[in-house]
Amino acid sequence: MSHGAQMLQTLRDHRPLLLACEAIGWLHMTGKAHPDFLRHHGGTGTQYDDRDWLNSVSPPFPWDAKLSWLLNEDTPWHARLSSHWPATLTEFIRKHRGRDPGILGLLQAAHGMASGIEKNLPGATSKYLSQDATHMWLVSPFGHPIRNLLADPPPLLQPDGWRELLERIEKLLDELAGLGSSPPLDPEPWWEWREHAIGREGWLRQAFLSTLAETRLPNNDVTLWDQSYVAAALFKSAVAGAVLTGQGFEWANNLKQQTRWRVLTVGLGTRHYEARAVKIGDWVGAQRVIEDFFEQVRKLIEVDLALGSLVYRDDETLAFTFPGERDDETLAFTFPGERDDGKGSFAGDQAECLCAAIQQQIDKLAQSAELETPPLCQLSTSTRSFVPMVAELRKVRDQLTVPIARGWTIPNQTPSSAGTRHVCPVCLVRFNEPPASANTENARKSHPCRVCRERRRGRLDAWLAGEGDTIWISEVADANDRVALLSLSLNLEPWLEGEHVDSLRAQSIAQWRRFNPVLKNSSNPIDAGAPFESLRRYVQGKLSVYDRNDPVLSSLQEGYQHENNWPSFFSKIVEDRADAPEWDRLDDEKRVGWLAHQLFRKLPSPGRVHRFWRTCEAFFDELLERFREIAADHANRWRTRRLLLQPSSGGPGSWENRETYLGRWRGAPFEVVYLAERQAFITISNLARCFEAHEDGDALVQASQEETIYVKGDDQQELPLQVKSVSTPDKVGTYAPVIPLERSPRRFRVLVPLDRATACIETAIAKWQEEFARVWDRMPLRIGVVAFPRLTPFQAVIEAVRNVEAALDRQGSETWRVLACRTREGVTSLSLEHERGQELVVVPTRVPDGREDVFYPYVRVEDGELRAPRDFKHPQGYVYRHMADLRPGDGIFVHPSRIAAVFLDTTARRFEPHDVRPLGEFERMRATWELLVRHAPSMTALQGAWSEIEERSRAWRDPDGRWLPGVKKEWLDLVRAILGDRLNVRGAALESLVEAAGRGTLEWALEWHLTWLKTGLEGAGT
Repeated sequence: MSHGAQMLQTLRDHRPLLLACEAIGWLHMTGKAHPDFLRHHGGTGTQYDDRDWLNSVSPPFPWDAKLSWLLNEDTPWHARLSSHWPATLTEFIRKHRGRDPGILGLLQAAHGMASGIEKNLPGATSKYLSQDATHMWLVSPFGHPIRNLLADPPPLLQPDGWRELLERIEKLLDELAGLGSSPPLDPEPWWEWREHAIGREGWLRQAFLSTLAETRLPNNDVTLWDQSYVAAALFKSAVAGAVLTGQGFEWANNLKQQTRWRVLTVGLGTRHYEARAVKIGDWVGAQRVIEDFFEQVRKLIEVDLALGSLVYRDDETLAFTFPGERDDETLAFTFPGERDDGKGSFAGDQAECLCAAIQQQIDKLAQSAELETPPLCQLSTSTRSFVPMVAELRKVRDQLTVPIARGWTIPNQTPSSAGTRHVCPVCLVRFNEPPASANTENARKSHPCRVCRERRRGRLDAWLAGEGDTIWISEVADANDRVALLSLSLNLEPWLEGEHVDSLRAQSIAQWRRFNPVLKNSSNPIDAGAPFESLRRYVQGKLSVYDRNDPVLSSLQEGYQHENNWPSFFSKIVEDRADAPEWDRLDDEKRVGWLAHQLFRKLPSPGRVHRFWRTCEAFFDELLERFREIAADHANRWRTRRLLLQPSSGGPGSWENRETYLGRWRGAPFEVVYLAERQAFITISNLARCFEAHEDGDALVQASQEETIYVKGDDQQELPLQVKSVSTPDKVGTYAPVIPLERSPRRFRVLVPLDRATACIETAIAKWQEEFARVWDRMPLRIGVVAFPRLTPFQAVIEAVRNVEAALDRQGSETWRVLACRTREGVTSLSLEHERGQELVVVPTRVPDGREDVFYPYVRVEDGELRAPRDFKHPQGYVYRHMADLRPGDGIFVHPSRIAAVFLDTTARRFEPHDVRPLGEFERMRATWELLVRHAPSMTALQGAWSEIEERSRAWRDPDGRWLPGVKKEWLDLVRAILGDRLNVRGAALESLVEAAGRGTLEWALEWHLTWLKTGLEGAGT
């Protein structure tokens, strides 16, 4: 057996141990789920120790008894690991914050990485950050208040919540004991047990998501679930590394400080499947297969091998925790059964060996799924943070730009001798299998291969089972037979890698100085008037000698008291948690800059990085639910209804099973799909275009008897359809007219009716403005809109949206100038100027309990001088300033939110340059249209005015669309005259419209509403 195969088998033999350790990680902070934890830290006088939750019920929770099977002498791990267990398993709960040897030390290392980073502010000097019981708020990682937990408790914190939680935990551990005592070879029972608890809808996940792990500001942004899950993932991987090294890491030597981890990244080139899709069903069907493949990879890593846990996922990549090397040494690796000196460290060459073995396992999963492109596995270096994760994700994505990035065998590439076969028009790598009924050469060429056909069929099967949204674009199309593909993205990666976290404060230096005038019975030496520069000078004066008892440094960082020298402290507080050079590569001035920055910065800890990812996922998930409501909101109930049609016996003798048939009825598209098992059709088009709201399905029966309805299949043969009766189909009787195409933390794509696109965009903007207001300058929302007639080829639509997305991402940060800054009642209003015009930005600058928010609303300013007490300087020299401290004339760096839109009236339009506009321009465009509607006397007058304005605009521009020299002012004067004459607009309204014409907003408003939406003046609000 090869070394790699031997390691895989060792992991499978230890699966019960590793999954039990993961469960211990989930539960070791359960005491924080009791409402008394919040009351105790909220100043109510309630005495509560969250590490003694086992005794919070009577009789005490039987933790040791539930896990006693782990200590059974018959287990594969007992001989090698038994001496490294704590005296009682209860110590995992009572001592998880300590510094112990053995497996307990590995949990302490994992806990320290996942949650300790958030809580390394010494309690004596950070009490002023505490929330009281009346304002115990859980906020998003971007500072948006979510819930006042004691005033408005979630189910977990209500009177029976704690008892119900313990009952479910007891059942969880009983099920674990049942699996662990007689371990099944099949990983499926383990997977089901784990998913039920912590899957997407898992009960433990949902409970812990609803409460806090840390009550002090601003670390009330990380839930109990984020810390527990990440600590469990790290603990699980650390124990897996100990198992693989024979006797474990050097058990007695500072495990908490020296344990490190790697990140295992798995990727698949999903973009190639999207680009080759001929129909929507090809892409969505392939996407389902890829999702299933990713789930199989999860099952392999998380349960079958129990090696690590997922810490990031998008449409192309997965990232898992993985065992790492110790920080202080690299020692020889020994395989189980070989001699080991008790000081094992999971060395790099052995990690690569294990990664290669996992790659082979994943290859088998990909081949079983019949994927055309090979997956990739990549391993990071050892680290104590997730900061390198984004770089690993980018490396994998770069490699995946080549479809066959490494050797890969694709079955069924040789044509059979029977009959003429062509290359599949979808995958382009297999030969197709046209049916006998394909009696023309074009029909044979257009038929997909078996694999691509089954992907389409799998999508149809899921639809018939009632899973998901509609899969039929004809149901999405609006009354004008038009559809919009919306692409929304948030710039998440700079947050995952820590770049944008630079602006967030764990404490304000000025506020820390104000609330700590005395440190260890001596006056605080930091100057309250210029605290940042004073701190830099103070730290620089301390670099010659490392003094653990220094009053300033020990009051700012708990870990300072546990290190022995500056390089060691620097490596953990700076190198592990930022993209910073090593101590030996810096001079004292740069070292001081990094230390002063990191001591007050919110850190991209694993728990917080996990929350960044989840928050962006949740943002798009919630938007999809809202889009469903918006798209389904229609005066005609038939907009969301389907019918099951029983054809008359006199129809054709054989309809093609699962074939779609296209026809017209009452002048509108009428489409159905035939199901042989039901000997009936199901409608798959927008019935609101055929039925009046008051009609019932019998109108179709009567119409088919009076006038023959003809439909065509893929062979274009016209067939008569006579309907005998109608009813409501099971499971799919109603639908929401949206088709999600992609939903990941990086991007959200969805098809919606074009006439509902405006409301969807406005909803997305409003939600973004509410939830990301404090970080608006560095968490931009980018929206791409591709509108098209229903019959536009899907490949053209996808290419257009990719071009729009590229245009949105192409531009970097901009410098915006402050025109005015006003703060009133906890809200700061910024009037800003940029090259495309002006913006008004409203930012909450107060936390819910009334205190000023000194943690989130900072911007990077153009000048490098420290001016206000809250200013601070990044080690690279640029300055961050609180938004309330800005003055007119200040230049700030902004990653702007943008929107770009294109209407594919012809497929060639996708190649034209896209006009990328500030996102605020969409709201101004809508306001411009509302102004026109209020003043335009008729649609004829409005269209006439637009026609004349547009004609002159074209005549006075060069072939590239640029204004001829000196004519724009004259054109604006002409616009003023036309609007005044044709629409009778006067005064401020006229000047607003002329200003909109100068920005291009007037033209956009007219084109959007009159050409794209075909809106009448009476439909302005749609």
